[in-house]
Amino acid sequence: MTLSTPLRRAIMLGLGTAMLGASSLAAPVPSAQAQDGSSELVMPFSDVPEDHWAYQALLNLAGVHGCVSGYPDGTFQGDNTVSRYEFAAGMDACMAVLTQMVVQQQQENVQEVNAIIDAMEESLEELRQL
Repeated sequence: MTLSTPLRRAIMLGLGTAMLGASSLAAPVPSAQAQDGSSELVMPFSDVPEDHWAYQALLNLAGVHGCVSGYPDGTFQGDNTVSRYEFAAGMDACMAVLTQMVVQQQQENVQEVNAIIDAMEESLEELRQL
């Protein structure tokens, strides 16, 4: 017996939501590579010292997610006032990255759920033959 498309969707919605647990929300893998081949985050802004309270946040937003950019001269100029336009542009860039991550995770979840459903259908068919 093959499950109907609406039933498959219902199962995927239920399992897909449950599968979006803590493991899928873990910190992203750094994309920069050190010279020795190990992963290493690189601060793209020359004016942000490592001991600054916002260093880690900027490292994540710019170095990991790539959704915050600085000025053409390679600085962040974090002490400057941000206009509402600049804030909106930054927020939009981060939302685009998050949306892409969610879509990718959903696609992976759909594949996993379909594999589970297929395995369950095979098991059910084997049981029926007993």
